[in-house]
Parts: sequence; structure tokens; C-alpha cells
Amino acid sequence: MEETMRFKKFAAIILMSTMIGTMSLSGCGGVNKDAVAITMTSDDKDAIEVTMGYANFAARIQQAGYDSVFASYYGDDYWTNDSYAKDGKNMQESIKDSVLESIETQYLLEKHMSDYGVEITEEDQAAIKKAAEQFMSDNSKAALKEVGATQEYVERYLYLQTVEKRMKAAISATADTNVSDEEAAQRTFSYMKISLTTYTDESGKQQTYSADETTVVKKNADDAAQKAQSDFDGTAQEYSYDVKTYSYGSDEKSEADGGFCDAVITAANSMKAGDVSDLIEGTDCYYIIRLDSEFDADATEKKKQSIVSDRQDEAYNNVVESYKKDIDINVNDKEWSKVAFDNLFTTPSASDSSSATAE
Repeated sequence: MEETMRFKKFAAIILMSTMIGTMSLSGCGGVNKDAVAITMTSDDKDAIEVTMGYANFAARIQQAGYDSVFASYYGDDYWTNDSYAKDGKNMQESIKDSVLESIETQYLLEKHMSDYGVEITEEDQAAIKKAAEQFMSDNSKAALKEVGATQEYVERYLYLQTVEKRMKAAISATADTNVSDEEAAQRTFSYMKISLTTYTDESGKQQTYSADETTVVKKNADDAAQKAQSDFDGTAQEYSYDVKTYSYGSDEKSEADGGFCDAVITAANSMKAGDVSDLIEGTDCYYIIRLDSEFDADATEKKKQSIVSDRQDEAYNNVVESYKKDIDINVNDKEWSKVAFDNLFTTPSASDSSSATAE
């Protein structure tokens, strides 16, 4: 019978925020904690081995975090329910894959800390130990057994989380943060979007226009486009059209790739600040737009930050990939397959948190 266990959060040092709670039960489901889960080898470095005990704990902690959010919405079987599968894998398989990737990345980053002058101080280690001790004391023996937690594993988990965070910051700091106005320049327009197929009724439900209703909608849109030339906002209010804004730059994606309507962007590019467009035909809709700014300083600044963030992510990902290219990674599939998210975890409420402490 499937049961539910509640866990308390890790203390605030972190680095991570994972739920755990109370539950009884089957322990590690046949996992051999001393078996090797992952082996990483290279020509010039000693082999890195990760035990099943640690890998199982890392996976179950991830499960606990997801359960606290999704279980109540998607049901007790959401981990293996094919309805939530993506790319041919159910959620359990996908999360287990991400856990393996995370473990591999963290162990490699640890081995390369000296590349970027990253250190974990004695003060850090003391704080990690204290947080792990708090975690162990806050949760029942049954809960800790189910998640496969030991003082050693929890400390190791928090240590690697710290390493990853600091290495990412150090590597990201190598990215170029200089972004010109020209590269980031953003134009901004306001727009009304008039659907020709559906509308929302007074009860909030989506309804489909009849052929006669669509004719009226088109006539109103045509009239609104003419009136908007002199009073854009007033026209939107008169016809109960929502007005939204959109900013874009030279890197705007095509509509087919997820960008804004191509016809709208083309029109906006030909307009000057304050200009209002004629009626623009989109997919099952019309647009009326007003160009608000040919160079939106605020939007441009946000774009600069986005570009820098993308560069930092790219720098970090490139370094991690370079580390992985230098090694051979082997996963013990037979042992790893024994890790299963059979029992669900929940977070204790404030009223029952006192009952979730160690037994």
C-alpha cells in the first residue's frame, strides 16, 4: 500500500530548499548503499566513484521537493503516470536522469575548484555540519530511513550544493558583461488583440463565435482601427479591448519560432513613436498597435541584463561540458534502477510540525 511521509525543510544555510516529513515504511527499497552508482574516469586523474547510498539520497530528496508541490494536484501516481510523460519518459525517469547529471556535474566541479580559486572554508564546513545535524534531528527515524538520509550523506549533499553555487558564480564572472545600446536596443508598442474565433463569457468560460457574431466582431474591429488613430486608449476602453505592451529588438524570433506575430513586427518597424497602425491581420485575430518608443531605455536595460545572464550561463555550461568531455562516465544501471519513488512525501503544516521531530 502506498503511504505518505512528511519531511521538514533543511535549515536556512542553503543553498537548497527541500522538504521532508514523516512516514514509515520500506526504507531504501532494496538499494545497496555500498554499491557504486556512478564511476568517472580519465587518463590523468583518479577515478571518481559515487555510492548508491548517496545517489539514492540525492534522488529521494529531489522527489520530496516535487511531492510537496505536485502530489496534491496530479495524484499519487504522477511519477509513473504516462499522462505526464515527456520525450518518452515518465516523471520518475526524467527526474532520475537529472539527478544523475547533477551529481556528475557537482563531483566534477569539486575536482576543479582550484581552477577558479574556489574554497570551502572551515566556517562553511561547520555551518554545513550544523545544518545537517538540524535536519537529522528535525525528522523522524522512519522518515530519514525512507529518504536514505545519514549525517554523512546530508553533509555531502550540502557541501556539493555549496561547491556548485560558488563554482557557477566564479565561472560566470568570466563572461563579458559589456553590452552596447545597439545590441540590446528595444522598441516598445502597445496593442489590442481582437480574436475572431473565441471570447470569454461572464462566467469566465471560453465560447466560440457564431458566423454572424464573427461578422460583427470584424465590423467593430474595423471601426475601432479608424477611431484609434486619434484616441488609442479611449477606443480600447469603448470597445472593451485589453491593451498590452510588447518590447522587441533585432533578435526578435519569427512567429513560427515563438516570437510575436510577424505582420505586427513588420508594421512596428515601419512606424515612428506615437504612430497608430491600421488593422493588422494575424492568425484568427486582428491587431491594432501604437508604437510607444523607438528606443525604450528601461526595456533596453532589462535586455542588457538578459544578454549578460545568457553569456554567463553559456560560459558556465561550456566549462562543465569541457570537464565532461575529458572523462568517461559509467552508470550502474542495474543498481540505479532500484531507486523508485514509490512512497510520497509531504511537508508538515505549522500545526503538526512539532510531531515530525526525531523519534
